[in-house]
Amino acid sequence: MLMKLFGLRGGGRLEKAVTIIEAAKEQSPVIAMQTVSDWMTHELPGFAAKGALLELLRRIDTPLREVLELAFEAMLDTNNNQAKTALLLQAAIPMCDAVLEAYQKGLSEEVPTLSKKPANIPLIQATTGFSLWWQARNYVLRIMRRSDTKPPAWEEIQPKVEAALNLSGGVAAKIARPDGEAGRLQKQLAYLVLVNRSLTQDLHGRQFLIAERLANALAGFIGISTEHSDRTPFGADSAGSPMTLLTQAPTTIVRGGKGLFFGLEKSLSELIALEQLMLSQHKVPAKVDAREILGVSETLTVIKHLKNRWTGRDIKRKYQRRPVTGEIKVAYEYQALRRLIAQTMTGVDTKTVEDSITICALEDASASGCGIVASHQVSWVKVGRLVGLRGQDEPFWRIGVIRRVIGRGHGKVFAGVQFLSFAPESVRLVEKAKISQWEMVANLQAWDNKYALFVRGSPLTQNQHLLLTAQPELKAGSTYAIPNASDGGLALRVIAQQEIGADFVQYQCEQLLAAEMEPPKA
Repeated sequence: MLMKLFGLRGGGRLEKAVTIIEAAKEQSPVIAMQTVSDWMTHELPGFAAKGALLELLRRIDTPLREVLELAFEAMLDTNNNQAKTALLLQAAIPMCDAVLEAYQKGLSEEVPTLSKKPANIPLIQATTGFSLWWQARNYVLRIMRRSDTKPPAWEEIQPKVEAALNLSGGVAAKIARPDGEAGRLQKQLAYLVLVNRSLTQDLHGRQFLIAERLANALAGFIGISTEHSDRTPFGADSAGSPMTLLTQAPTTIVRGGKGLFFGLEKSLSELIALEQLMLSQHKVPAKVDAREILGVSETLTVIKHLKNRWTGRDIKRKYQRRPVTGEIKVAYEYQALRRLIAQTMTGVDTKTVEDSITICALEDASASGCGIVASHQVSWVKVGRLVGLRGQDEPFWRIGVIRRVIGRGHGKVFAGVQFLSFAPESVRLVEKAKISQWEMVANLQAWDNKYALFVRGSPLTQNQHLLLTAQPELKAGSTYAIPNASDGGLALRVIAQQEIGADFVQYQCEQLLAAEMEPPKA
């Protein structure tokens, strides 16, 4: 049936297999994955019966990956649409299962015979490495569907990796000199390790896919060793444990002369360098986002999560959220929100028509944030967006940043909001302008005006003063006066740009004496 579908006539079975997979890529991702799954179900038993399964898999692995990559790209394009994502997962997971089952069958049944000839060592090492890649991708897909999915079993992976490396001079020797297929096998192992360390229940939807991309880009910097040390502190401390626990002392596995350990220090350094690059360029580098489909804010949010995970820290929520019911008014456009806050500061709550105000349902709340559910006009719900929140009987707007987005059924979207301030201020920033020729003659001073939201230091911000602007227009080291602050004139010095949100830029500031600036009176 499949041969007729793609018009195949004659030729070898391996060539036909490659042609079928290549042709499947021209279809939609769901149809392509279903086609591949069906083909593997019907054709792989014949290759297995002839002891040619690993050779087949080495030939078709690249086009198989390309089919799955199309599905990953499509899931990013769905922008947390639950129905579309579920449809893609429904086709992708069976395909991954079929590929993994084929690799496991080939490695267990064919390696004992193939390993007797040195010429087959590259084939064994290559397909062992490929199987690790598919295990990593399968884990990404499954944890997206169920957040409590357990990571790949290390007690099954480690013997397979060590056996493949031992074929070409021993594990320690090949780790010290990672070349050829043995070197590529280690890179695939590093990728699996980093994916395993990166994905947790704290991530949702697109964040899993972004974390996988970052892990793939930075896996080459992982250190691998047969020795547990300060440079390679991560490893499995017992049978059944994940492969990247932060182990404190040599284990029974090590004392038995076995074990692989990992160091994430260089990967972490590169991750931090990537973060700084994004903060300065205000874009996601092409190495991570060639198609330019990732938002800067959502990517920085995932990087913040990964920095904690890769250093071995598991961050727990300080305040537990409790279920609540009710409705809350949400303003989700920066300039409109600043106007609304300015109105409440003057005590004039003017009834204006703002297109960017909606009503959302409250789902949970804590001292540091809340969960809201938007049921219409949900395109504004994005990780990193600044929002204003105001209860029915509350006189002031509070502001927060969307940190988590989860698609719900029937067009609804859940947004987890982290509070920044319960009393934000809309302020005018005054900076002394460059002196013009006219000013030199007239002996006058000119002042540049910028508008921002001012957040006074509180436990919500680790007692740091913040300025939020619509564009990256403030400079570190510059001093700005605020003549219209709620407690009179004050001056702030910008310490650093702290965050790029979906629609705002956040700066950390320190307060100075107003006399240091002497701004003009408001």
